[in-house]
Amino acid sequence: MTLLHPGWLLLALAIPAIWFLPRRLRDVRLGLLRSLVLLLVALGAARPVAYTDSDDAWHVVVLDAHGSTLDAAQGQAESLARRIQDDVAAGQRTVFVRVGQPMPSAVDQGTRVGRDGDVEVVSAQSPSSLARGLGVAARAIPAGARGSVTLLTDGLATDRQWSKPLQDLQARGIPVHTIQLPRERPPFRLIGVDQPATLRVGHLARMGVRIEGDGAAVDVRLLVAADDGASELAAVRSVRADGVVTATLEWEPAEAGVHARVVVVHPAGEPFDVQAHPWAPQFLAVQEPLRVLYLGQRMVEGGPNLSGLLGAGFQLDDVTADEASLARRVAQSDLVMLDDRPADSVPSAVQDAIRAGVERGTTGLAMAGGRASFGAGGWQRTALSEVLPVELVQKEEKRDPSTTLVVIIDTSGSMGGNRVQLAKEVARLAIRRLLPHDKVGIVEFYGAKRWAAPIQPASNAIEIQRALNRLNAGGGTVIMPAIEEAFYGLQNVQTRYKHVLVLTDGGVETGAFEPLLRRMAEKGITVSTVLIGGQTHSEFLVNLANWGKGRFYGVPNRFNLPEILLKQPASAHLPAWRPGRHALTTKGGAGWWDDAAETLPPLAGYVETRAKRGATTLLEVSTTKHPVLTTWRYGLGRVTALMTEPTGPGTETWRDWQGYGAWIGRVLARTAADLRHPYAFDAVWRQDHEVVLTARKLRGDAPPPRAELVGPREQRSPLTFVRRAPDLWVARYVPEPATQRDIQAWAGEDRSDALWVAPRVEASLEHQVDPALTLDLVRLAESTGGTWQELDNAGGFTPTAGGGDAPVDVVALWPWALLLALLVWLGELVYRRMPRTGGAS
Repeated sequence: MTLLHPGWLLLALAIPAIWFLPRRLRDVRLGLLRSLVLLLVALGAARPVAYTDSDDAWHVVVLDAHGSTLDAAQGQAESLARRIQDDVAAGQRTVFVRVGQPMPSAVDQGTRVGRDGDVEVVSAQSPSSLARGLGVAARAIPAGARGSVTLLTDGLATDRQWSKPLQDLQARGIPVHTIQLPRERPPFRLIGVDQPATLRVGHLARMGVRIEGDGAAVDVRLLVAADDGASELAAVRSVRADGVVTATLEWEPAEAGVHARVVVVHPAGEPFDVQAHPWAPQFLAVQEPLRVLYLGQRMVEGGPNLSGLLGAGFQLDDVTADEASLARRVAQSDLVMLDDRPADSVPSAVQDAIRAGVERGTTGLAMAGGRASFGAGGWQRTALSEVLPVELVQKEEKRDPSTTLVVIIDTSGSMGGNRVQLAKEVARLAIRRLLPHDKVGIVEFYGAKRWAAPIQPASNAIEIQRALNRLNAGGGTVIMPAIEEAFYGLQNVQTRYKHVLVLTDGGVETGAFEPLLRRMAEKGITVSTVLIGGQTHSEFLVNLANWGKGRFYGVPNRFNLPEILLKQPASAHLPAWRPGRHALTTKGGAGWWDDAAETLPPLAGYVETRAKRGATTLLEVSTTKHPVLTTWRYGLGRVTALMTEPTGPGTETWRDWQGYGAWIGRVLARTAADLRHPYAFDAVWRQDHEVVLTARKLRGDAPPPRAELVGPREQRSPLTFVRRAPDLWVARYVPEPATQRDIQAWAGEDRSDALWVAPRVEASLEHQVDPALTLDLVRLAESTGGTWQELDNAGGFTPTAGGGDAPVDVVALWPWALLLALLVWLGELVYRRMPRTGGAS
């Protein structure tokens, strides 16, 4: 014997109170009777049962009454089910389970199993599940008992949750006999609706409607129900439903929130009849527009122009704020767009916030621009250079700047012999370093001064060499007029560098050299000096070089000729902007392009870059293969680079492209954050009419989730989440009849990121079961040891039982205990009414 509720035995502890309250009981026999009554009541409440061996077999008949079966077959199947119950041998028990249609209220409509001889147990939830009917059948056969399940169905199920009850029946060795019912085959049937993962205001929404038919032409429409009728939101006309086909409805949601819509299917060109044609209610959760933090600078009215191009699907935040405010706005944005903005205009703290947001997946980054962006904008050594999917190419050009050299040679008598020849050699070496675009002139002084060769292009090498060869020593040493002559001659020369080279043996006059040379230095003319002869140092020539910001050289002999430095080659950045008319080649998946690739015009200009390894180039120049649109994943976020200005000169040829706004919007939407919200919310409308809201955490730093029910006139009531796992929270509620209550969910105290959540139905509707949800009845029977038959051939079918490794029967003893308690109480009542011959009680 086993007690199902042994706690009730504690009631027996009150027996002493019978003897002493309210006063001591003197009649022992009366006390014993009352104590026995209380003891039997406590025992009955404890529910004692006894287990005995049993050879009874349980036969469960499950009848699928879904609307997908033929009406005539339903009546035939119900007659067969009743006959099976009648034909079961004596001593065996039957249970009848109906799924798919409500039963009369007089019949038990729960999933409880009770018995009093032969009983009917009905599962009549609507819509009901074939899997639930099998679960009821499995529970109807006691553990260890022999039994069988006979399933009369067409195999179409409102869900695929039958695996658990079938595994239970297989483990117990219970055979499942299947009888195939014929399906009803209308000209067309709505069998499913595939809702988009995310709906957002202003973004193109696509809903797939699956239809099964025999070739009929149908119209598929999405309607908005209202008190004054229904308006059409989207439609696909004249769809040929041959087999299973999918019609795609397209529209742009205009308002955020949870919206009730209806999908209807009816013959092409005919009006919709709610009684005759299939329809399916849909609850659609539409989110707010994407929030874009727009950081532009060069483009006049760039933000407003881009906002007008994108439309209602994007909320552009085009602001100029302080560093801290911008960093906060980055954290609140789905996407940050840098449009032709140089790096030095974006504070480092904002750049760090953008990079951190991209790495966590809480924001996306799109960089676009022309002459002031990418490499030309100085982004090479910034926090975002590693984040971008392109190398910031900034080509350099080596440049040899133009120079004018005036050689002043001392041809006085002191320069006689080898000295003047040595001076000529030094001059020739210096002139040889010049390029054809440079200029050169020669001044000699010998008491007077004269231009041996006026300033002329260095390419006139023959004339310059002849002038040098004609120089001979003789005369006095007066250098000041020669330097002045060179200074005046260089005034009208337009070259990058101007240089004077003085070659002398140092025996020159004194004079006001310092003011002259300093003035020359201020004018950008450098003066260098060369000491010719046996001496190695001349304080006078060193001073001249210092005042003239040049250099001093000593040339004692022809074996120590110096290398005269006249100019320093420089490098310059070449412009990366490539104007022109550039034909483009599209690459990448259809999700980036859709139909836009077919009408893409040429580009008016772009910035030359190189795609990094691992990046995906979506658009490139046909001739040079330079990328124009490149994207990649960085951390958990996405970064996209557009090497032109969305509303600037580079896209001038795109102004008349009708698909431009939709395409650039698609690019920005795919770049926006995938993990903007720290939770993934899902609401399921269970078959028991309870809505289960789950919040699955996507980021480890997320605060606890919160949610509210939003009713008519913005009436709000909070939902309570219960943590079921480290990253899973669950909230439950029962919707009020005929009242739409929308769900809004968010994380922590910040409601700015609140999401709308629409409950989805757990199972298909009765008349809209997808053929893909077909239970293979032949394999089911074979796997459990049962048999399979068609309905027309099942007239003589009788189920056979199986299993029963330890068959037991349960005998309830508690009714007897309670009956005995009643009899004893009646006996105690009679005893108290009996006349007394002795003392009082």
